[in-house]
Amino acid sequence: MKFLIFDLEATCWESHVSHLYQQEIIEIGACIMNQYGEIESTFSSLVKPNIHKFLSPYCKNLTQINQEEINKAKIFPEVLDRFLDWADIPDVSYGFCAWGRADYNLILTDCKLHKLDSKWLIPYVDIKHQYHRNKELNKLMGLDKVLKTNGFEFEGQHHRALPDSLNLAKLVSKYVDEWVF
Repeated sequence: MKFLIFDLEATCWESHVSHLYQQEIIEIGACIMNQYGEIESTFSSLVKPNIHKFLSPYCKNLTQINQEEINKAKIFPEVLDRFLDWADIPDVSYGFCAWGRADYNLILTDCKLHKLDSKWLIPYVDIKHQYHRNKELNKLMGLDKVLKTNGFEFEGQHHRALPDSLNLAKLVSKYVDEWVF
């Protein structure tokens, strides 16, 4: 089995109004890692949101994704088709990995919104919670701090899907034999 490590960026707003809006995926970044901890391939694509078509100033500032890029992007069903083709799903068996449950839940929500199957996303490994459980840590740390604790520096731009997934891959690789599917 291989690891498919992914990260998503989503529409977002300042915290005092974020509860008023449904988030949608605006970027998918992923890498495929073999059982030896080696990256075999990467995927990156912007996604045009369906409900809230205009990014908030907060979202543009956080992600550095601009409205022009989003306007040119493909919608989620088209990007998901490309993603599944890239990963050769269902022919290759993966453990899907992300930092926490938010990205997993976001894919489920977007699949439901567009009436798409999401069974392909199983088995899912929540790296954040497994890492903290394996290390017997009671207080959850962010990925940046966990990377530093493990001797890694974050590389690339924060809050962009592909760099976030590649940085998470460092942690997945270090403990490649410890993840439970």
